[in-house]
Amino acid sequence: MDFDDVLLEVGEFGRYQQLLLIFFLLPPQLSGSFHGFVQMFIVAVPGDYWCRVPQAGLFNSSSPHMLDLPLELVDGKAEHSKCSTFAGQFSNISTNLADQRQLNRNVTIPCSDGWNYDRSEYETSIAMDWDLVCDHSFLPTLSVFIHTIGTLLGTVISGYLTDQIGRKMTFYIAAMIQLTAGVATVFSPNFIVFCVIRFLHGLTIVPVWLIPLIMALEFTGPSKRAPVGTTVALVFTFGVIGLGGLAYLLRTWVSLQLAVTLPFVFMIGYYWWMPESPRWLMSRGRFAEMLRIVRKMAKVNRAQLSEEYFEELLIKCQKSQTEATSERKYVIMDLFRTPNLRRKSCLIIFNSFANYAVYSGLNFFIPHLGGNDHIDFIYGALIELPAYPAMYFALNRFGRRVLLMFSMLLGGAFLIATALVPSENHLAVILLFLTSKFWMTFSFFVTDLVASELFPTVLRGAGASLTQTVSTIGLCLSPLIAHLGTHSLWLPLVIFGVLGMIGGLAALLLPETMNANLPETLEEAEEFGKDMTWKDYLKFGGHTNSAAVCGDDRNMGLATEATGMLPPDT
Repeated sequence: MDFDDVLLEVGEFGRYQQLLLIFFLLPPQLSGSFHGFVQMFIVAVPGDYWCRVPQAGLFNSSSPHMLDLPLELVDGKAEHSKCSTFAGQFSNISTNLADQRQLNRNVTIPCSDGWNYDRSEYETSIAMDWDLVCDHSFLPTLSVFIHTIGTLLGTVISGYLTDQIGRKMTFYIAAMIQLTAGVATVFSPNFIVFCVIRFLHGLTIVPVWLIPLIMALEFTGPSKRAPVGTTVALVFTFGVIGLGGLAYLLRTWVSLQLAVTLPFVFMIGYYWWMPESPRWLMSRGRFAEMLRIVRKMAKVNRAQLSEEYFEELLIKCQKSQTEATSERKYVIMDLFRTPNLRRKSCLIIFNSFANYAVYSGLNFFIPHLGGNDHIDFIYGALIELPAYPAMYFALNRFGRRVLLMFSMLLGGAFLIATALVPSENHLAVILLFLTSKFWMTFSFFVTDLVASELFPTVLRGAGASLTQTVSTIGLCLSPLIAHLGTHSLWLPLVIFGVLGMIGGLAALLLPETMNANLPETLEEAEEFGKDMTWKDYLKFGGHTNSAAVCGDDRNMGLATEATGMLPPDT
């Protein structure tokens, strides 16, 4: 029994689904985008800081040059030291600072009385409040890494709970943890407690935005999934843009953290107001609850369905459940038992890992670009907007494989070009960087589509879950790679660029899935693309010898209509 058949009767995207999308499924996208990236701003290190000299009084905050600090060579330029000062002492004989301070220019000492910060871009941040600079400069990045480790674990846990206790309850638990941890963050008394809270907060990042996306697509009929999936993705991107605007207006980390958390207190009411996914209820044999929701959908959508229709639907569901209990059970290792399916699985998992690492790494690298962090962040989000219509237009015209390959190759190439441009030429740096971000955004969503089409139906959910988990490891590594920019600006760009290009070359070895029937069984998946030759690999078009080996096309609407946004059936 396919729930898509039910949606064709009650309405693929009627008034019920429209109201559900507006009031329940789109708001969490804003919360997810806010909380997914806000830590970049709350742990930010300002562009300039210098040793605090207690005896200097007001001179501390006026300018580092007033304190006659040691000079250091940074990227070929002489700059004042941020982590040391000359040994010396002050007398109170003169009101002139230069006269007061008796310096020993042959001896420099570490900052022993804290730091003063340039507050033109950030008034406060965790790094500024707790002096996480110099010898402690890695700690802000460490806190981001701990947050991403939470995200990795949360992806695994939520993937399991979503199938076991339902979409609604898993989302609600995650949303409540996110609200609680979001508020608790501002009361952190020290760095260790802050990291513990941010780890718990990280557990919620994926489920809070992904589960509503899954539900939006599970409530929507096949022909309407593409615009619904694109709408959800656009709202998430607008949320990222909005976060940049909030961070620009609210320059203290406490006010920013509360601003991205408190507006979503209304989600407490989702426990009573939000419906469960009827597709999940049907898969768990809870037919009475499913029918109540279907009846309500039909009523709100003004679908004229007789009572006999619902009685027949119940009988079909019960029959389908009986047949399902006698079917073979599959495990994730089945994806790696045969050579062709194993090769394709490894390729798409690596490709997704590279995509997540580079795409996330570009966001974490933005503070190293040398401009205004807030403006550059907004530019980085805005450049994603044209990627959606471009992707929508190109996918069914040029094929998935060629677009995935060239978008990753171009994204990586532009990153390497960015590394070769002198940092003083900020305009050229930002233009090349944003061009790379456009192509990596493009490939980011194409990868999800290709994965959903390559895995066989019997293991599509498990394959997607494994891919998502391994990809999140790339997310965890990306802030560590981006941190290398603190010491060598070009190194992270080259690492991300090379990784992106390798991912693009890996896509070259995948079969084309456009206009191909999706594999249903493990046997069909093994045959799909098995006879491809090097000539086929080098054929840059929408058709290869891979396209005619699969069974029926029941699932084509599931993956091809969603343009990469539809999660696989579970």
